Amino acid sequence: MTAPEMVVAFKFRLDKADSLNYPNFDNTEIDLLLNQAQERLVKQRYGSNNIKRESFEETQKRTEDLKAIVSNAILAPLPNAIDNIDVTAQFVNLPQDHWFILQERALISYPDCNNAQVQETVNVYGIQHNDINKVIGNAFLKASKNRILRLMEDGRVELIHDTNSSIVNYRLRYIRRPVSISSIVPIVDCELSDHLHDELVDGAVLLALEDIEARRQQTYNTIDKTNE
Repeated sequence: MTAPEMVVAFKFRLDKADSLNYPNFDNTEIDLLLNQAQERLVKQRYGSNNIKRESFEETQKRTEDLKAIVSNAILAPLPNAIDNIDVTAQFVNLPQDHWFILQERALISYPDCNNAQVQETVNVYGIQHNDINKVIGNAFLKASKNRILRLMEDGRVELIHDTNSSIVNYRLRYIRRPVSISSIVPIVDCELSDHLHDELVDGAVLLALEDIEARRQQTYNTIDKTNE
């Protein structure tokens, strides 16, 4: 379904749902509702906050739902800086379209018993800032040759490694933000899987109905207070 076709479908379904009593939505407003519905739909598919309680990749359908916006990146760490949380921590700038992390690993380098440099890909474990002190002090949870810790920052991550290794690169698989749908020039169609388009339009209609009901309730409350 193209973006203009989504607008036509939106108007038709809103017609049926609200018996022609809806306020006029122009294309710009409909595009906004479609994009809000798209964001809600992706968040539902990514997590388990949905009726079926199924998260991303738990079923073949959910994998198909979001496959168009799954991306990969191999990112180089920045040099250790004075604002790093530890002397063995390094920031990595995330891609601008990054939204949700699916999988992450790091390629590290460390000296073997003969002092020759060895490279190995190891797992990355996300931790919270309020847990950092107890994690670093725990021999089983702190960063090691086989374990990189990761803190989230605004637009970047902070990777913590042990003193005997260094990070070569950070390997990220993530869900990126889908492009914004636009039914006006330049037209931008929805890039989510085709089988989601009807559901997306229904979501936009639901958002519109919620907005209409909120307006009606506000008008009713105003009239009710006026009559007091």
